[in-house]
Amino acid sequence: MSESIGAGYDVHRPEDRELMLEAIGLASIDELFAKIPRDLRLQRLMDLPPPLSEWELDRHVRALASANATTLTHLSLLGGGAYDHHVPAVVSDIASRGEFLTSYTPYQPEMSQGMLRVLHDFQLLLGRLLGLPRANSSVYDGATALAEAAWMACSIRQVPRIAVAETIWPEWRAVLDTYMDGRGVTIHPVAADPDSGLVAPESLERTLARTPMAALVVQTPNMFGVVESIRPLAAICKAHGALTNVSCYPMLLGLVQSPGEQGADIATCEAQSLGLWLNAGGPYLGVIATRDEYELFLPGRIVGECDDLKGEPALALVKEQREQHVSRDKATSHICSNQALMALRAVVYLSTVGEGGFRRLSRLNAQKAHYLCDRLCSLPGVALAKSGRFFNEFLLSLPGDAASVLRSLRDERIFGGIDFAGLDPRYRHHLLVAVTETRSKGELDRIVAAFARALSAAPRVDAGGDRA
Repeated sequence: MSESIGAGYDVHRPEDRELMLEAIGLASIDELFAKIPRDLRLQRLMDLPPPLSEWELDRHVRALASANATTLTHLSLLGGGAYDHHVPAVVSDIASRGEFLTSYTPYQPEMSQGMLRVLHDFQLLLGRLLGLPRANSSVYDGATALAEAAWMACSIRQVPRIAVAETIWPEWRAVLDTYMDGRGVTIHPVAADPDSGLVAPESLERTLARTPMAALVVQTPNMFGVVESIRPLAAICKAHGALTNVSCYPMLLGLVQSPGEQGADIATCEAQSLGLWLNAGGPYLGVIATRDEYELFLPGRIVGECDDLKGEPALALVKEQREQHVSRDKATSHICSNQALMALRAVVYLSTVGEGGFRRLSRLNAQKAHYLCDRLCSLPGVALAKSGRFFNEFLLSLPGDAASVLRSLRDERIFGGIDFAGLDPRYRHHLLVAVTETRSKGELDRIVAAFARALSAAPRVDAGGDRA
């Protein structure tokens, strides 16, 4: 029995419909559809359930949502580029204010100083985090930032070739391939050391020695969770006249030197970890930063300081000759918008946690990940797959079938990580595991016990990776 009260809200009263029909010279609504053959029109009322009251609808939607398995219902060890970080309540509180929530690109600075201030602060904060003086006010996400930066390097060097580490996230590599294929840019892979998981300097040296390259594109931590040593790679690139283009995980930068300090010419990141919920995959937040001399090649919006008509300090979009609405096909980028609301969240997040808090969060991520890794590697047959140092994500080789282990863990309300064979078929029976500050020691101990049960029940595999 429905508890609906009244007939519900209808935006058009009968007299409103009559006025609209009169205005367009029609006698009935049916005349609007006269051009559609009668046999194609629905000649009956739609078979819909009766209307629901607000409380019935709320209950119905919550029941549907309860079928979802989320990070609110399960302990999550999922990573792979998007991580279950804590978002302080103040971030959503400020970001949901009406003057921000409905904002768009502030082409009219006289009425957009608030949002321009936020975007300017974003550029300063992310530039400082990445260690490079010029940052844009965002692009769509980390993958498009990486691809845009690769094209930027080709434009700077006027060379249609890039060296790309084989260890960047496969999904991001797919975006990069799409960008470069359409622009006639050749991608030359750079191999990783099979034991450490690090980009092999000798492989990079050989690649750059064969033919001039615009840049090396490398990611840290990489798809194995291994933290790359950027400085020696940047030195090799510099010796061969190539730029160093680094995609990094912002949370790592509370513990290690920034890409700019390590010699990167261009740095990008996915800033989801800076105050953005996982949101089933988006919207996320891409960032690109570079050195002063390459600013005019930088894609995306740039907010700069200027004077208003009264000579007072103000902010406005600057250097717009780089952008599509001015330069058309010669623009530095064809991303025609930015992630202003997501950038606002990052500004509020970084301002809330502060530099000291950010470093503590980075340390917590690393400590908890290493604790779990040590505990899991104490289980029979479980081993760390790569010897390179890791931050908060690591690759495990298992003695049992990875898919079976994940199913068992999910039955215990644990997302146990990513079956790595889905990223690289060569790594059968491997799990990529990520840990953030949100996991407590008690939860990590519970996860270890659940892993032990899951492994004991999983089909065993031999040394070659086949089921025994």
